[in-house]
Amino acid sequence: MAAVMVGVLVASFAAPAGAQTDDDAAQQAAREISEARERANEAATAYLDAESQLAVLQLDQDRLRTEVEDLERRVAELRDAVEQIAVTRFMSSGASGIPILTDLRDPNDQMQAVVLSQVVAESGATTIDDYDALNDELDRKREDLEESERDLERSKVELLELQAEAEAEVERLREIESQRLEDEAVAAALAAQQREEQRQLEELQRRQAEAARNASGQLGVAPPAAVSAPAGSTSGNLGASGGDAGGRTGGGGAGSNPRFAGDGIVVTIICPVLGGSAYGDTWGAPRSGGRRHQGVDMLAPTGTPLQAVVSGTLTQGNNRLGGITVSLLGDTGDRFYYAHLSAYEGVSGRVEQGQVIGYIGDTGNATGTPHLHFEIRPGAGVPVNPFPSVRAAGC
Repeated sequence: MAAVMVGVLVASFAAPAGAQTDDDAAQQAAREISEARERANEAATAYLDAESQLAVLQLDQDRLRTEVEDLERRVAELRDAVEQIAVTRFMSSGASGIPILTDLRDPNDQMQAVVLSQVVAESGATTIDDYDALNDELDRKREDLEESERDLERSKVELLELQAEAEAEVERLREIESQRLEDEAVAAALAAQQREEQRQLEELQRRQAEAARNASGQLGVAPPAAVSAPAGSTSGNLGASGGDAGGRTGGGGAGSNPRFAGDGIVVTIICPVLGGSAYGDTWGAPRSGGRRHQGVDMLAPTGTPLQAVVSGTLTQGNNRLGGITVSLLGDTGDRFYYAHLSAYEGVSGRVEQGQVIGYIGDTGNATGTPHLHFEIRPGAGVPVNPFPSVRAAGC
């Protein structure tokens, strides 16, 4: 036993003096990268949330404006009716004169005059009441619209500030990564951190699933069936941390936020953006025109290279919303959609995983905000939330 202890101590003292220091430095650099990624993603999330809120305010303003226009039309119609009532009351005296000045000797004439005056008075009162009520409602809606317009302008200012903060964090992240990841020891340390985060996340998910099964069994309810992933993807590795797909480090995904666990399946890809980006989970967030977001927005400077996340067949395109786009049908059968590019690289046809296929821009409806809109459609079908896959890819 003593010999073993001595051997351990000898080995410890015999180790190169700088070895521990180098390892500590690599781990510290890896931590700096992880922290920079988190700061960038938090800034991007704040910006993207504000963008969604702006879309909600815009939809609300459009609704209020429509309601105001409808009320103005109805008020105008009632105004015409009120004016007609005034004319009718004046004319109801008949062609032979005003009743109060004319002697209606015939009882039938007297009866008809009374009935007519009552009908005119009652219908007129109802119409005038409706007119007053609509005018009041119109005033309230106009006030709501004015408040909505003020909120919208404040949100636009806030959005610009958050955009500047997010872009600054992305620049810092890209600078840190470019300095640190050139060191293989740092890349290895970062990959080790990511694998440990993934292990902890999977253990947490295992315990949660086991607790759910136990609870279902106690209640006599069958546990929910596991969701099967499409070909070329995996389920269970649900998005908060890295996977085995690689990424910027070549050693696995990044991520440390278990809030996003359970969002959905994870498709095995590499990061679509080269050199650092920031993003948030905006799946299903409201967009202009009443649409819902069906991708993940990844912020990076204009001209940042984009790479094929898998090998497959690439089709270049262009449309009003997406601007310059590419669609990648992977060898796995999954389809990947990139939008808002500034330019293509190469031509449509066969590409290999990791090949540069284009560059980030702000074409289409992304004017002023350079970013990649990235979608995943397993089996080339309907889109699924790409956020877990992007996190697992080390973006």
